[in-house]
Amino acid sequence: MPQPHRVIHRSRLTFTTLCLGLLASGGAWAQSSPLAEDWCLRAAGGPAGTQPAPIALSAAHSHVRFFGTGPTNIEADLALANALQGTTADWDAAVLAYAAALEPACAVDVQTSPLPQAQVHSVGPLAYVRPGTGNLTLPRNTRGVIIDLRDLPAAPGLEEALARAIGAASTAPVERVPGYVRRHLGVTDEALATSPIYQNTLAPNRRPAHAATGTAELPVALLTGPTLAPAAARFTVDLRIAQRAWIVGEPVATGVAESRWMPVGARGLVVRTEHLEDAQGLLPDVLPADLPLTLPVSDMGALVQRVRELAAQGRPAPVDRALPALRPRIVVRAPYHEPTPPRESNTGIARADLLITHGAMRLFFPYFHVVGDHIDERLLETLASVDAQQPISDRNHLLRLLMRFMEVLKDGHGFGANGINPAGYFAVALEQVAGEVVIRRSLVPGVNPGDTVVSVAGRPITEWLAEEKSRTSAATPGYLHNLAVAKLLELRGPTVFGLRSVEGAVRTVEVLPQSRTALRQVGAVASRRVAGSLADLGAPELHYINLSDEVIASPQAFRDALAGASGASGLVVDMRGYPGTIDPYEPAMRLIPHTSYSPLYRIPERIGPDHFSLQETLLTLPPLSNPSYGGPVVLLVGPRSASRAEVVATTLAAAGRVTVVGRQTAGTNGDIARLFLPGVVTMSFTGLEVLFPDRSRFHGVGVLPDIEAAPTAADIAEGRDTELLRAIQFLQTGQ
Repeated sequence: MPQPHRVIHRSRLTFTTLCLGLLASGGAWAQSSPLAEDWCLRAAGGPAGTQPAPIALSAAHSHVRFFGTGPTNIEADLALANALQGTTADWDAAVLAYAAALEPACAVDVQTSPLPQAQVHSVGPLAYVRPGTGNLTLPRNTRGVIIDLRDLPAAPGLEEALARAIGAASTAPVERVPGYVRRHLGVTDEALATSPIYQNTLAPNRRPAHAATGTAELPVALLTGPTLAPAAARFTVDLRIAQRAWIVGEPVATGVAESRWMPVGARGLVVRTEHLEDAQGLLPDVLPADLPLTLPVSDMGALVQRVRELAAQGRPAPVDRALPALRPRIVVRAPYHEPTPPRESNTGIARADLLITHGAMRLFFPYFHVVGDHIDERLLETLASVDAQQPISDRNHLLRLLMRFMEVLKDGHGFGANGINPAGYFAVALEQVAGEVVIRRSLVPGVNPGDTVVSVAGRPITEWLAEEKSRTSAATPGYLHNLAVAKLLELRGPTVFGLRSVEGAVRTVEVLPQSRTALRQVGAVASRRVAGSLADLGAPELHYINLSDEVIASPQAFRDALAGASGASGLVVDMRGYPGTIDPYEPAMRLIPHTSYSPLYRIPERIGPDHFSLQETLLTLPPLSNPSYGGPVVLLVGPRSASRAEVVATTLAAAGRVTVVGRQTAGTNGDIARLFLPGVVTMSFTGLEVLFPDRSRFHGVGVLPDIEAAPTAADIAEGRDTELLRAIQFLQTGQ
């Protein structure tokens, strides 16, 4: 049989060693640790996979990271980064180097032989069973069964084949050992301990008993070899702990029984994702053979005799639990408490960060059924860019590569940050007008409201925008434009902007970087109008409330503003900004006079690597009074209405309570999840799916206006709020 290519000794590297290794020249380890044998010696692999090696390694690493028993996220990530260092990636060598650094992973050669056809042979009073595909029937008058587990590949169908084998020898179900796995409700925030929604916990993993299909409860001996496939090892552990079978041959490592086979290129990884624990505690690290097999395999007669002698003893004795179990248990992760990795960027870190992000998206991104599943192709594309653009020593370069990967998700929460601040800021508020970038407000001398940006540092704005959009993730065209042009606000130094006035004259202005305070002072929201009467716009009978956190300072300020609308014949609620200071459900509860409903939230839940479900939440919102408002309401929205703003807009619009005026919202809602990666990069994405209360699609759709309205450059230059004026017209005329 093929023997494990895995180096038979492993060094358990500390976090410090991993960091030093990454900083060493050429990616070589800066120090080594004493070698020690481990359970990898007992692991056998399965067939080769069909996925390209980078995609397969991404999946294996995500299992180590999110379900593994061993190191912290950072340790696992740095082991991957070190393994992927070099001018080009040698994926086979990377698998070996990666596994050498980690407890929960073993590198093992593939087994080219498929799962065999099931075989049954009579050997005197015993039946010799070779599990495999197809059904099996024991001969009549069988007095005992030998199930040969040796050399079985970790192939699909093996677990079912083993269940059929023991089922044929049993009249009572065979209970299986319970275990523990990690349960993820979304992705625990890896940057901040702030999310009350996403979390990871321990969860019991109780597998159903092996069903009995036989006509007699027969003695069973399991024939084991030096290595076993994980499913065969688990089968052996289950039966031996249940005192249902003897082990004949080689000892069995419980760590293998707690693992799964994940092929990667010419070999694969056996990844430990569970710990087996019963009422007596963690199972022993090794289950010794009841009968060490010193006989030649061909000496079947002698083997039968020894098995008959075992069977005559009745059931096997309980497994000796005197020795302590030393292998690590599954633990809950608090990744925001982990040490900070090196801030340097290199080729290995770039490749690793792409694989880590890809693997996390594959497990937890909720919108593939909406945006399409193209992340494998994008991973290969961005990895090729790493090879072509070396060295990747600039952390901004690293972030651009990751943002190019995130673009394929079409996720308006697909942001990245590396902690590097720009030299300063372009202190203006920007607006999109017919696909162009227009200055709405400005604190920069020579840059005026209504000016259209036509060039940046000598590049046409169309060219600049096309490049920026290629690495900007967004669900709708309007929000894509907003997120891309926001990069104009970050300056590396003095920058020359080409501007076209409302009259059509083009000029250039050199802009000096300004402070973040100046940027905040100019703001971003479409309108900074405060709550009150609209008398100045010819509508004294109407009232206006701006829910943007640039205007409303607190929940009480919103309530006071709403109380001021009590005598108005109509109300305009402006949700073109972000309502960061109020509960996003409160406007609905005070404006809708009956029970209403929140958007429907669906959080991905993974219990271990095999069990996936969606946890749904729909909030019932009772009406609130004192203050409340029951008259006609117009809701202003636009392409900056995103996330929390869309909670407000969705709840009101779904209830049919408002007339919506403006432009399509961002189509981006759901709490953000964050990954913290080597190179000190934080990547975020939408961690849950949001639907309208009637279960219709929201992502990429958003809240659509009943009445469309958008500004022109001339409107902005003259300080005219086109959307607000259109809302007033509707409330006054009904049209």
